[in-house]
Amino acid sequence: MTRFFQHMLVHRGGRAGVAILGIMLILMTIAPLVTSGVPDHMDVPRMLQAPSLTHPLGTDLFGRDVLTRTLYGGRHTLAIGLGVVTIAFIVGVGVGTVAGFRGGLFDAVSMRIVDAVLSFPALVLAIALAAALGPGLLDAMLAISITMIPQFARLSRRQAQHVSGMLYVEAARVLGVGGLRIMVRHVLRNGISPMLTLASLSVGSAILQVSSLGFLGLGAQPPSAEWGADIAANLDYVRVAPWVLMSAGAAIMLTVLSFNLIADAMSDYLNPNA
Repeated sequence: MTRFFQHMLVHRGGRAGVAILGIMLILMTIAPLVTSGVPDHMDVPRMLQAPSLTHPLGTDLFGRDVLTRTLYGGRHTLAIGLGVVTIAFIVGVGVGTVAGFRGGLFDAVSMRIVDAVLSFPALVLAIALAAALGPGLLDAMLAISITMIPQFARLSRRQAQHVSGMLYVEAARVLGVGGLRIMVRHVLRNGISPMLTLASLSVGSAILQVSSLGFLGLGAQPPSAEWGADIAANLDYVRVAPWVLMSAGAAIMLTVLSFNLIADAMSDYLNPNA
């Protein structure tokens, strides 16, 4: 773990990604200290005010402080993005590893289901599932998780098949080691590196999809603060108050960029040929 953090500090992209994400996390954590602390407080007479000392990022259509909503909205967006990747990672890696290690009927059936899900564009499928489940952050998280499970399942299956053919796995079988123990201690443990890289990359994609569903009204519901929903609510006023959209848009861009930079550094660290 110490070597990993040292690598992140040496790697130019990783250092930038950690710095950007760290600053954003600190601001979200101390949001009650640097903002009004009430993201839903409306002050209609002050609607669409330009950035000032009182409101550093201006106000939105309902006179709400944009900085406050951006920081509190980031809490929701990041939490859902990380939750999506966690669910997809656990389910996808579990299914893919069992399928690749065991093979047989489970492998055939599970991979055909994966193929069926992958045949749809991820965002389109997420929109359809979210519409069927109903609007809300938790339903959006479940919908996006379903679209991300197949990529983890495919990758983990390939890794399991590759590692299962190694001599040390065959030796463990000959020695009478149980199948479950081999799968967890040898196959999963030695093949998990690419999945960790994919997970870090998927966080940025999950954040984009969460924001997209929020923009379409299928994610967070008013008056909850969420980046995509806030962009949609103020879209008609982009010409007269561009700061309302720029703050949430910049937050999305910087967050996705930071996770992509961290994923790139993690890939270099985990790549044994680097």
